[in-house]
Amino acid sequence: MGKLIAGIDYSPASLCALEALLLLQKALKNSIALYHAYQLPKGLPFLSAHVIEDMEMEAERTAIQRLRHFLRESLPDRAAQRIQIIAQRDFLTEGLSRYLQTGRFSLLALGARGEAETESEPIGFHARHFIQHSPIPVLITFPHTTVTWKRLLVAYEPNFRSPGGQRFLRQLTRKLNLPVAGLPLLRPNPNLDRVHNQIRRITRATDYQRVVWDGAHLVRLLLQAARSYEADVIAYFSEPQGILQGMRSMMETELDGQPAWMFFPGFSPVE
Repeated sequence: MGKLIAGIDYSPASLCALEALLLLQKALKNSIALYHAYQLPKGLPFLSAHVIEDMEMEAERTAIQRLRHFLRESLPDRAAQRIQIIAQRDFLTEGLSRYLQTGRFSLLALGARGEAETESEPIGFHARHFIQHSPIPVLITFPHTTVTWKRLLVAYEPNFRSPGGQRFLRQLTRKLNLPVAGLPLLRPNPNLDRVHNQIRRITRATDYQRVVWDGAHLVRLLLQAARSYEADVIAYFSEPQGILQGMRSMMETELDGQPAWMFFPGFSPVE
């Protein structure tokens, strides 16, 4: 398996992502790369070139020092020694995307919301971007999420194609001897209309609602299933758009402290 990599900005969610990778590293005896993107203050074009250069060097030095201080405060010495630190002046999506192409990585861990993100949604732009565009599986954690790798809930759509994701999941469960609870995701079919009509006739309900396997309803269903089987990671093998839309419509308190989500790159064939 390739290296593990975490994007960190010191937000509570990103710290939970790093803690999840540290436990995984211990079991896999793998290395971790810690990636941090930072920006310089606006208005620098009005300064002289050598002043800007000095500010760039100072910003990089400060970012690396903060990362090292954090690792010293949070981790045993041996664990900190096995972590590679990368601090780059860049936007997170562009910089991290380019860095993923420089090495062999098997899993990217990110917090659901970044420290500087201002949108009032439980899952921010950067997490959504990498869930949809990362070439490797993405582990997403929320504030107060605790991942012990006790059990996986695998929500699996048979038509979803993710050969690399399947290989990674197979290696992960084998190396960790990880118990799995499986939940097939079946696409709606025309027969459902007939079944719903039968339920209406049986109940004669004046107020009838279909149980929807999409959006926030599906997110809540999977979270409940994960809690029932004591799974602290939901491995999601399906197109992520519905889940992301559902998360964005939910309250932050519904996701904080809940199981992590692992999304896999792939596609559903066009029918």
